[in-house]
Amino acid sequence: MATTTIAALNIYPIKSCRGVSLQSAVLTEAGLALDRQWMVVREESGRFLTQREKGILALVEVSLPLEALHAAQWGTERLPPDAALTLTAPGAPGPLKVPLRRRPDSEIRKVTVWEWTGAGADEGPDAAAWFSALLGLPCRLVRYLGSGSGGEKGPLPVVRTTEPEYAVNYETRFSDGYPMLLVTQSALSDLNAKLPAPLPMNRFRPNIEVAGADPWAEDGWRDMEVSPSAGGAGIKLTAVKPCSRCKTTTIDQATGQATHMRAIHRHTCKTTTIDQATGQAGDEPLDTLHTFRTGKALGWAETEKSWTHAVFFGWNVVSRTPGVLSVGDRLTVRAPQGKALVPAP
Repeated sequence: MATTTIAALNIYPIKSCRGVSLQSAVLTEAGLALDRQWMVVREESGRFLTQREKGILALVEVSLPLEALHAAQWGTERLPPDAALTLTAPGAPGPLKVPLRRRPDSEIRKVTVWEWTGAGADEGPDAAAWFSALLGLPCRLVRYLGSGSGGEKGPLPVVRTTEPEYAVNYETRFSDGYPMLLVTQSALSDLNAKLPAPLPMNRFRPNIEVAGADPWAEDGWRDMEVSPSAGGAGIKLTAVKPCSRCKTTTIDQATGQATHMRAIHRHTCKTTTIDQATGQAGDEPLDTLHTFRTGKALGWAETEKSWTHAVFFGWNVVSRTPGVLSVGDRLTVRAPQGKALVPAP
């Protein structure tokens, strides 16, 4: 029997911008450290912006300094004052530096991501001007505050939590809804065998990629344990909800221009139809996923009627076990997924 291991780890420091691949990642109470720590919002409303509206976000390259990984484990107080993310993008007005440490004079701004409205820390006029010029509309870059912010006082919440129907009181930052996304590389291989042309994994923006499993085996995983290759206690993960895929893959990543795409069912999201290297939009992989990965085809629509026409790839996972995940760590399934999803306590 093949050994199931973590084959890749990815974080996306700014929501909807390019990811950063890591050899090791710190697991915090809100997912992998620095994942979706920032997002771009409309200046007037504070509502989030993604590749769904502005495909050019897929061209924003994020460089993460080595000290950021140490900060994730030991805290930002040890960071040098100039430690920063570096952002670049075609057509942008030069590189943008975003300090890893929160600016002491940062303004608290009302922000919204999906159903959640709360407080975010504004990253200042330089970041706002950079993204406004790139996207062609007034916007701001904001930082998630969360449970580690020291108890920010004010009328708006600073902590965002998962849907209680599937995971009770787990913190998540500016992700679409859950702290982490886990996929198997064999599932992509199986999907690619059915596609007119193969797609890279970055279409699906996972955090944890698993090797050594059968295609779609993750549909049967509930409780998992990661055994750190460096030793120490196991890290527990729980799969709580399959991830319905969206239409963001309709953007050419080389040009940032969207191309025509036929109407997609309202339960699918366009990110997976945007080529993360060229930005070219198309109907795949959604067309092919619709042939065998809908909620109806998988039997999930029996209990979740709204999932009937949604298409799925990967699973949303949560954890209350802090630690460090590394490429090469062994992953063991400790309990299978039940027929009906129950909330993770």
